[in-house]
Amino acid sequence: MPDYFVKIKNGKGIAIGANFSSNGTVRLYADQGTITIGDNNSYNSNVFIGASGGEIVIGNNVLIGPNCVLRASDHKFDRGELIKNQGHVSGHIIIEDDVWIGANAVILKNVTIRKGSVIGAGSILTKSTEEYSINVGVPSKKVSERS
Repeated sequence: MPDYFVKIKNGKGIAIGANFSSNGTVRLYADQGTITIGDNNSYNSNVFIGASGGEIVIGNNVLIGPNCVLRASDHKFDRGELIKNQGHVSGHIIIEDDVWIGANAVILKNVTIRKGSVIGAGSILTKSTEEYSINVGVPSKKVSERS
């Protein structure tokens, strides 16, 4: 049986609720930001959640599929200086209750995933969703609603 683990960087900025489960490696990086995870969350393997000076809030009963990335900041990329030396522009990600994020999805900064939403596999979410909406694509768009 493989070893499953959660890797935490800057644990002072991270709070995890009750009944958290993982089916593989989950990486949580607050990096001078905060990550708050609610109750009854279940994440698959190779999930990366990085605040990098920003804020990520994940509600209750959220499912995250394998190979997903949630990133609440971007690199600065002005001319005249190496990108690696410029730091980040931080934002937030809010995921409300009862959300399912499919495999290989990417959630970018300043996005709210509303209650009951589904994010399809391989989607890149750049804008907030509506409650109980089904969102797919690159960039992700609403295609339907949960019945």
